[in-house]
Amino acid sequence: MDKTEIMEHHLDFIEFARVLRAFDEELLRKPITEGKWSIVEIIGHLIVWDKFILRDRIPYFFSENTFLAGPDVAALNERAAASARGRAVAIVLAEFSDGRTQLVEILKGMPNELWVAEIQINQSKLTLCSYFQGLMEHDLHHLAQMKEMIKS
Repeated sequence: MDKTEIMEHHLDFIEFARVLRAFDEELLRKPITEGKWSIVEIIGHLIVWDKFILRDRIPYFFSENTFLAGPDVAALNERAAASARGRAVAIVLAEFSDGRTQLVEILKGMPNELWVAEIQINQSKLTLCSYFQGLMEHDLHHLAQMKEMIKS
C-alpha cells in the first residue's frame, strides 16, 4: 500500500463526513445498535485519535525523542464520545474534516522514502506504511458500521 492510497482513504472519509451533514440529526445521534455509539460519537472518537496522532505520534516518527506513552484507550474513547454527545453535529463533522485535512497535508509533504522506513513506537517496530494502514483498517471498521446504520 502506498501513501497515495492512504491519502485517498482520508479524502474519501472527509467526503463521507460532508455527506453526513445532510442526514437528520436524530439519526446521527441514534446508537448504531443497542449499547453502541451513535454516528456522531464515532466521529467524535476519531477526532480525538486524529489529534493524538497529529500531536503525539507524527512529530516523533523521525526524531531522537522517545514516543510519549499512549493514553488510557477506554477512558479517552469515553471522553470523546461524551464530548461529541454534547456538541452540535455540524461542529463535530467540521472538526473531523479539519483534522483529517491536516493529516492529508502532512502525509502529502512526507518524502516517499520515509513511507517504508522502520519506526519504533515503544516496544513495537513497524513502518509508517503499516502504521497508517492499521489506522485505515480501524476507520474502515467504523465506516462499515455507520453505513450499515444509514442503510437500515
